[in-house]
Amino acid sequence: MTVALNPRIRVREAVPADAEAITNILNDAFSANPMQQLMYPNGVSDASRSKSAARLFLPIPPSEGETFMVVPELLPEGSDGPCEIVAFSDWCLFRNPRAEEEWNVQEVPRTQEQLGEDCDVRVFNEFIGGLHRKRREHMKGDPGLVLSTLVCQTNRQRLGAGKALLHWGTTLADELGLPLFLESSPTAYNLYKQFGFEDIDVFDLPIFDLFGASKRQGQDWGEHTALELAGPPAKGCFRSTIMRRPAKST
Repeated sequence: MTVALNPRIRVREAVPADAEAITNILNDAFSANPMQQLMYPNGVSDASRSKSAARLFLPIPPSEGETFMVVPELLPEGSDGPCEIVAFSDWCLFRNPRAEEEWNVQEVPRTQEQLGEDCDVRVFNEFIGGLHRKRREHMKGDPGLVLSTLVCQTNRQRLGAGKALLHWGTTLADELGLPLFLESSPTAYNLYKQFGFEDIDVFDLPIFDLFGASKRQGQDWGEHTALELAGPPAKGCFRSTIMRRPAKST
């Protein structure tokens, strides 16, 4: 597809000096997300933000893929002035097939110490752990590019930052001839559809039954996503959609 990109948005790989800005964007972007509100019912503390920032650029084992953290900068209207990081994306690339003993591994639940005292660890492990299980189930050990996170600062939406990041990722996947995988929140679903992602599964988490949480006015729990594939989610479930963009034909 042809994407009209904002000339004031410049995409680059993130560097450690960006950690604080990235952490602030993550917390701002996720603040209205129903699952984030369950995981952090009293908000995210400064201590937890610091832990998150410190973990961003830690090396990962080769078996967990090749990581790319990419940010779009908003360029100033004139020639002077600083650039502003307005969004963030985290990608994981698997260039080669992996044996089953490499990818079919039970995920170790996160602990309170790792996540911070303000995190509801049970909610985190049920939700994030469930999404990761779905990813393993569908991707298996096949080569591919995974979009783990894409968020935009709330007061910088509709500038094309999300589209610029998806253009970066889809271009890389097409150059390598690889499929792309992601788990979509309800709010990002239509954007991913525009870039050729297809529904392959859903993860309907029964958050009312598990945690007693009820839908608040104005919240989107995914009632209108992946309806052709799975029908509407059951009452009290929050739906994430597992999506795949096929490899470009050569």
